[in-house]
Amino acid sequence: MQSYEGRIRKVGLVKGRHPLPVEQYLIEQETVEFSQAHRLAYDAMLKLIDSTEHDAVIQLYITGLTRCTLGAIAAFQKRAGDCTVGGDETSLRVMEIWEYNTQTGEYETAVAFAHGAQPNDTGVFEYGFTESLLRV
Repeated sequence: MQSYEGRIRKVGLVKGRHPLPVEQYLIEQETVEFSQAHRLAYDAMLKLIDSTEHDAVIQLYITGLTRCTLGAIAAFQKRAGDCTVGGDETSLRVMEIWEYNTQTGEYETAVAFAHGAQPNDTGVFEYGFTESLLRV
């Protein structure tokens, strides 16, 4: 499994759904309306990203709300396009998805998303990339 340098932030998807080994929650409310779940997670992830260090590793512990998980991933990927060449927005953040394995009784990660900035043309001032990693 690949190792990343940076500050680790353990974040639960939705507070109150399951006990999670986390420091904070992406969504603090315990009840999430299905029709609002995607947008709520999307906006919360953008806010979280803005409050993390540029080399942060966000370990997102998901709880089965697919719409919330997809909203969080979409927000993480959106930020990849917001990277700039030299400014404070250049990012090397990683988001790992952590799931509970009922067979082992442990949380495991097999999927990670990374984004950052990498110049491919010195005449281009905005760029970014997202990389999805499947760990086997």
